[in-house]
Amino acid sequence: MTLKKVAIIYNDDMDMMLGKEHNIASWEGVIDTAKAVKTILKSEGISTTLIPLRDDVEGFVKTLKTENADVVFNLCEGAMGKSAFEMNVAALLELFRFRFTGSGALTLGVALHKARAKAILAYYGIPTAKFFVISDLNSQLSTLGSQLSFPLIVKPVCEDASIGIDKDAVVKNMASLKKRVDYVIKNYKQPAIIEEYINGREFNIAVMGNHRPKTLPVSEIDFSQLSENNPKICTYEAKWVTDSPIYLKTPPVCPADISEELAQELCGIALKAYSVLGCRDYARVDMRMGEDGIPKLLEVNPNPDISPDAGFARSAAADGLGYSQLILEIVMMAHNRYQI
Repeated sequence: MTLKKVAIIYNDDMDMMLGKEHNIASWEGVIDTAKAVKTILKSEGISTTLIPLRDDVEGFVKTLKTENADVVFNLCEGAMGKSAFEMNVAALLELFRFRFTGSGALTLGVALHKARAKAILAYYGIPTAKFFVISDLNSQLSTLGSQLSFPLIVKPVCEDASIGIDKDAVVKNMASLKKRVDYVIKNYKQPAIIEEYINGREFNIAVMGNHRPKTLPVSEIDFSQLSENNPKICTYEAKWVTDSPIYLKTPPVCPADISEELAQELCGIALKAYSVLGCRDYARVDMRMGEDGIPKLLEVNPNPDISPDAGFARSAAADGLGYSQLILEIVMMAHNRYQI
C-alpha cells in the first residue's frame, strides 16, 4: 500500500500540567516538532493533518477515524497534563487499530515508570544504579540507609524530559534527602525514585529500526564548564531553557570523544535494552559512567524528542541522515511494519 496520508498527533495540555510553570518549554517543543514534521511530509507530496489531543477523547478518535490516514505520527508525550498517560494514547490507537509510529502502549508504560524499567533491565543483566522508591516520607525513609549511600539523586518516578530535575535533585545528606522527596511527592503527585548518583560522564545512544535495529553515533553531554556548585546532571533547565547559563554550559558532543571499544560497549547495551523493552522504530538510551568505568543505564526513552535541534536528530546527522530523511524513515518504518 502506497503511503499517501499521515495524521500527526500531539498533546495540547499545557494548562493541565503539574509542577513548575517553566515545564511549558517541553510542551512548546512538541508543537514545534509537529509543525516541522508536517512541513517535511508535505514537501514530499504526502497529505498531512495536525490533530491535537486535549480532553475530548471521543472527538479526538472521531477526527482520526474521519481522516483515515495511512499512518498516525504519534508525538504525544502524555495526555491531560500527565506524562503517565503517554501509554494511554498508544493504547487508544491500538484499541481502534490505527497504524502509528513508535512504540506500543506496553513499552511506553514500562519505560516511563523508571523503577519498573530498571528492575526489568537488571533482570536481563543490564547494569543500572541501585535505587529505592518512596511514596510515604515518614514510613519508608528509615529503611533507606541500609540500601543506598550518599550522594543520591531524587526524581519523580513517572516523568520524562527531565521534568522534576534541577540542581537540588542531587542530595548529600538525610536532611536534604527528606526535603527533596517531600518536594517531589507534593509537586508531582507521585512517588519519588531515589538512585545512587553516578558522578561521571553521560552518554545518549539513539537507536532506530525493528528487525535489525541499529545505533547512531554516540553523543555525550559535556559537563566540564559547570561550576562545583552545579551537579553534573542534565536538569530540566539544561535540556529546555535555551537562553539559560546552564543550557549553554552543557553542550552535547556528537560523535562523543571515546574509544571504539567503549562505543561498541555502549551501543551493545543500548541495543539489548531496546530489545528487552520491546521498542519499535526509534528510541534513545541514556547511560552514565563513573570512576569504575562501568556504563550504567539511566533510562530508555521510547518516545524521545525528535525536533530538528534535539539530540536524536544530531546523532542522525552525524550518521549522514538529514532531518527530512530521518522523519521520512520513521514514517516508512512504521508503514512497512503494518504491511507484514
